[in-house]
Amino acid sequence: MKLIRHSSITTAVAITAIIGVPNIGLADPVIDSITLSENSEMIIFGSGFTSKNHAAPLYYFDFENNNLSQNTKYSHLSSLVTANGITTSETTPTGVGNSMRWRVSQDYRALPIPEIDFNSNQLYVYFHRRYNFSISDSSTWGSNGFNLKTNRLWADTKNNIYIGYQGKEGNSSGRVYPEYTADGGAVWTGSRLPQVQNTWSQEEIVYQSGDIGVKNGRFDLIRDGSPAHDQPFRMRTSSYSEPYDQLVFDQITDQTPSDKYLYIYFDNIYIDDSFHRVYVSEAASFLEAKQRLIQVPSEWQDNRIVAYFDPGSYSPSNLYVYVVDAQGRANSNGIRICQSDCPSPPNPPPSVGVQ
Repeated sequence: MKLIRHSSITTAVAITAIIGVPNIGLADPVIDSITLSENSEMIIFGSGFTSKNHAAPLYYFDFENNNLSQNTKYSHLSSLVTANGITTSETTPTGVGNSMRWRVSQDYRALPIPEIDFNSNQLYVYFHRRYNFSISDSSTWGSNGFNLKTNRLWADTKNNIYIGYQGKEGNSSGRVYPEYTADGGAVWTGSRLPQVQNTWSQEEIVYQSGDIGVKNGRFDLIRDGSPAHDQPFRMRTSSYSEPYDQLVFDQITDQTPSDKYLYIYFDNIYIDDSFHRVYVSEAASFLEAKQRLIQVPSEWQDNRIVAYFDPGSYSPSNLYVYVVDAQGRANSNGIRICQSDCPSPPNPPPSVGVQ
């Protein structure tokens, strides 16, 4: 992803917020004004953004300038984590730029990105991904088929939760399962979260640790702005008591044919230990904002946010801004980034309770 410079634009509107995505309910964030500066910064003024311990995400990978490590300018953690692929020019949902390409390895322990450690009861992950293969194509299978864990969280006590697929069962064989701690069987995501070939998808994971012995942990999955899974899980027991503290991308445990060139592409990987975030989208309401581009904050206060502005391939004047607070609550009606033709915002929704 490349940041693009724009002239200064200011818009001022007030708005109320309600339900957005899974775990996003009646919200307090109110955006009063937005300014775009000459140095590609978006400054958002308002209230109810809630405090954030560190403005930047833990890690942000944009793979520009042939950099396979996180962009330290946009990341809170500076100790380098370096992806195991190569950079390549791609047209992604954010426009033309570099992405990372990883060839599926014969070693089941190989990963496109090293394990990401975190130390919090929350995790938010956003990224774009594309596969150049279909797991239902039998020519890609090993002796036991094609066992793909697209994302996985691990704990020190070996309890883990994953999104898994088996090629022999088809592209819509996705299931979510908390290993060793489940209270019930796997949850099948089916057509809501299929493995797709040659299509960029926008993936989001919202994790909240559960209590020991209680079915209240969250591992919510969102694809292209639509909920794919939002059911609670028992993630910890007295025997497996540790919360998850490690994130893994695309683990393939069946050996694939050595003569196949199976590639996975990644871009715009945003990993944070809080639910706070900022999006832009062409949609005027959050529920309609299926394609939403994450913006990387550099400053965050309850009433002011500064973020590096990237409109992707969209015109800035067609974009709306959304702020998500510490509880995962967003403004339901977007604030448009416009110059002189700003429409009146829609009427705020009636107040409703939050469960």
